Amino acid sequence: MLWIDPTTLGEAASTPGHILSNVEDWWRVWNLEPFFLVPALAGVALYTRGLWRWRERSRAHPWWRSALFYLGMLTLFAAVNSPLHVLSERHFSSHMIQHLLVMTVGVPLILLGAPTTPVLRGLPRVVRRSVFAPLASDPIVRRVFGWITHPMTALVVSSVVLIAWHAVPGWYDLAAANAGVHEVQHLSFLFTSGLFWWNVIDPAPLHARLGYLLRIVYVIAQGTVSSVLAAFISLADRPLYQFYVEATPVFPISVMDDQQLGGLLMWIPGQTIDLIVIGVLFGVWWQQMERRQRAADERDALAAGRTPTA
Repeated sequence: MLWIDPTTLGEAASTPGHILSNVEDWWRVWNLEPFFLVPALAGVALYTRGLWRWRERSRAHPWWRSALFYLGMLTLFAAVNSPLHVLSERHFSSHMIQHLLVMTVGVPLILLGAPTTPVLRGLPRVVRRSVFAPLASDPIVRRVFGWITHPMTALVVSSVVLIAWHAVPGWYDLAAANAGVHEVQHLSFLFTSGLFWWNVIDPAPLHARLGYLLRIVYVIAQGTVSSVLAAFISLADRPLYQFYVEATPVFPISVMDDQQLGGLLMWIPGQTIDLIVIGVLFGVWWQQMERRQRAADERDALAAGRTPTA
C-alpha cells in the first residue's frame, strides 16, 4: 500500500494554492480553474442544446428535471470554484463541506436531471453516429459498462476510494498540498459517487438494476461505511492530517476541533441525506405496491364479471 510521509508536506501546507494578504478577504477569492470549468460549461451547453433540439419527445422530460440538472451543476461550481475552495485549503471541515456538496448533493441532482438524452442530442450528429452509436452497440463496451455500473462494483469502488483518501497515511495531505493530486481526488469522488447514485436514481432513459427495497439496503450499506469513517475521524485523539497542522487558519478554531467538526459533518449531514433518500425510496416502493394492488383488484373484478371500483 502506498504510504506518503506527511512531514515532507510541511512547506506545501504552509503555502497553499491561494495566498491571502488578509485572511478576512477569503470570500473575495474565486478559484476559477479551467480543469473544471471547461468540462462543466461544455456539459451545460450540450444539455441546453439537446433540450432545444429535442422537440418531438418519445418520453416525458418535465421542467423540474432540467432545473435539478442546472442546480446540480451550480452546486459543483460552488463547491469547487467558490471561496469555499480557499477555506478548504485552511480548514479540514471546509474541505469536508466541499466533498459533501460534490458527492451527496451535486452528483445526485445532475442524475435526477436525466442528462443522457439531452447531452447526446446536444452533440453534433456526426459525433453521435460515428462515435457513440458504434460504442453503444459494441458487445464488449456494453459488458464493460454493465460491469462498471454493477451495484456491487459501485459499492466496493466508492467505499474503497472514500476510505483510501481519508485513512491511508499521507494521501489526504498530498491531495490538499498538491493541486494536481487534488484534482485527481475530486475526479475520483465524482466518478465513484456517480456510480453509487446511478444505482439509487433511475437516470432516465436508463434504469437502475436494483428494486426499491434493495436500493434502501444499498444506501444503508454505503452509509455504514461513511459513518465508520466519520467516527474514526471525529473521535481521533490526534491530528490525522499534517497539512492542516501547518496551514494558516482563517477562523479561530483549533486543529483538533476543526478535525472533529469535519468528521461530524461527514457523519450527521451525510446520515441525514441517507435517511431522506431512504424515505423517498420507501415512498416510491409503496406507491408501486398500491398501483399493482389496484391493477390486480381490477383484473379480479373483470374476471368475476363485476365493475371495478375506484
